[in-house]
Amino acid sequence: MAEVYGSRWTSSYGDNPNQGAALTWAKGLAGLSGEQLAGGLSACIACADPWPPTLPEFRMRCLGIPSFAAVRADCARQDGFTRLVWQYLDGHRYRMSSAEHADRLLREAYDQAKEHLMRGGELPAAPVGEIQQERRDTAPATREQVQGHMADIARELGLSASEAEAMGADGVLQAGEE
Repeated sequence: MAEVYGSRWTSSYGDNPNQGAALTWAKGLAGLSGEQLAGGLSACIACADPWPPTLPEFRMRCLGIPSFAAVRADCARQDGFTRLVWQYLDGHRYRMSSAEHADRLLREAYDQAKEHLMRGGELPAAPVGEIQQERRDTAPATREQVQGHMADIARELGLSASEAEAMGADGVLQAGEE
């Protein structure tokens, strides 16, 4: 981290890995894999923030927890972390709320999901499939089909021949006619 942040790191956390902040960071990062730590370091470099992260911020980066803004933008796609956020969110209340209140609800769900992962919880499994809908080709009804259906409707409704005929040749009441 000192190589990435230089004196900003050492003035904040010191340069001795055996005392002070280094021991606290070691406790806070315990249990993370080398791959996760490398991911956190890569995230620090990618974010281009000139200031070093705090321990909780770095742990979030190691765990791949995106920013709140990224989750808000990802609501439609719902990757793993966003799917976890939605498990803590009342979707109906969220959709029915004003923008300000919806943001507050999303923030609360984000914080709960973040805490879940920070305490060692798992991301939800990815969906294994999608529900497919049957696709049917549709074609407009022919004049004869419409007239046949209108005759059936007239019979069901007990309309007289003149009432049914008043509905028009296409089976619908023409504009301006009664």
